[in-house]
Amino acid sequence: IKDYLSLQINCNCGAIMQTKFNLYPKEQLPENFKFPQSYIDLSSNMEKINELEYFPWWFEDPDYENSEIEDSVYLYSKAIEKLTGVADLISFARDGDWAACFKLTDYSGNPRVYVHDLGNEANKYECKDFDEWLAEEIKRAKEY
Repeated sequence: IKDYLSLQINCNCGAIMQTKFNLYPKEQLPENFKFPQSYIDLSSNMEKINELEYFPWWFEDPDYENSEIEDSVYLYSKAIEKLTGVADLISFARDGDWAACFKLTDYSGNPRVYVHDLGNEANKYECKDFDEWLAEEIKRAKEY
């Protein structure tokens, strides 16, 4: 495992917990696209996720050695489009076949979250922003 991805082993359940993740390179993103501040903050401090006993989502890290993000954000977005039928999405988190995405053409600084089952185009939902998505996923994880 590379130095820039810190992983921690949780000895109680044997799970690997993500402690940080890198953002997509700014030079590969549309000029006016901005990540939500809470997503940026989470990338370096995942305490509120790691205090949970269970959290199924893994945040995308373009620098991680086993990352599915091959050459560029553009190519990755095109691959997601083929699976979802929706243009300009970039996945920021994965849970198996499920991908939580931002739309690269949303320049608000607080983009909607589009969640798609990449194995079944009909399964999808949206959240108004990253904070709503994260709060809902934390709530689900606590109920699990």
